[in-house]
Amino acid sequence: MTGYLPVVVIGGSDYYDKTPAAAARYDALHATQTEDTAFYVEEAQNHGAPVLEIGCGTGRVTQAIAEAGVRVVGIDSSAHMLEVAASKRSRVPDDVRKRIALVRGDMRRFAFRRTFAQVLMPYRVFQSMLEVGDQLAALAAIRSALVSKGRLVFNVFDPRVDLLAGDDHDPLPVQDSGREYRDDRGRVRERFTVRYDLPAQLLDVTFIYERLDNAGVVVARDFEPLRLRYFHRFEIEHLLHRAGYEIEALYGGWERQPFDRNGQEMIWIARRSD
Repeated sequence: MTGYLPVVVIGGSDYYDKTPAAAARYDALHATQTEDTAFYVEEAQNHGAPVLEIGCGTGRVTQAIAEAGVRVVGIDSSAHMLEVAASKRSRVPDDVRKRIALVRGDMRRFAFRRTFAQVLMPYRVFQSMLEVGDQLAALAAIRSALVSKGRLVFNVFDPRVDLLAGDDHDPLPVQDSGREYRDDRGRVRERFTVRYDLPAQLLDVTFIYERLDNAGVVVARDFEPLRLRYFHRFEIEHLLHRAGYEIEALYGGWERQPFDRNGQEMIWIARRSD
């Protein structure tokens, strides 16, 4: 995909770069996740190309978009995540591979020589922007990458009011995520615990990866920290308007159902305002 070399790209350093094996584990754990993928593929197909995916990770959504016939550039701050994505790209048919470009970069500081019809931020990647300055910087970089009236599509989770209203904000009990995978060393399951930091509006998640032997006994554990900013509906509205976007839609789920009190997702579609 000529013409998509970055003018300015600043790579980031995070848990996945410090822990190379974590990228392959991430890919294995999320391989069967398709609900959001179908939504983003539909957006990519129906509203113009080329598409830029921010926080492409190991290419789960990126590859699906390319397989649907759409040119896509994936950008991520983690070299190891991109290595996994590149390895997967090398195994797809030539026509699909030619529609995928992968770039290492920081979502707050990037620029391309060409603009994009759409920018996608799947899987709550915007919640890695913990400070307002970072959020506005990312939205400004994205706006500069969009054509006139180009679309930004992204999702964040809808925070649970019952948990936020609790008096005790010690970590919640460890829970099973329901995700697991097998490799040549056996089975690995994912568990997690969460702590809400209300004054900072942050969510500290600790993922626990347990390796099980043939009898189901835990023989090893790895721990992975993740810090996210949680957002409320009108906070996102104000951020988008402040950053130069017009809101087109807000959905509460992947079937485009209205956003309401029972939603688990806030799925936003906004256009660059000129």
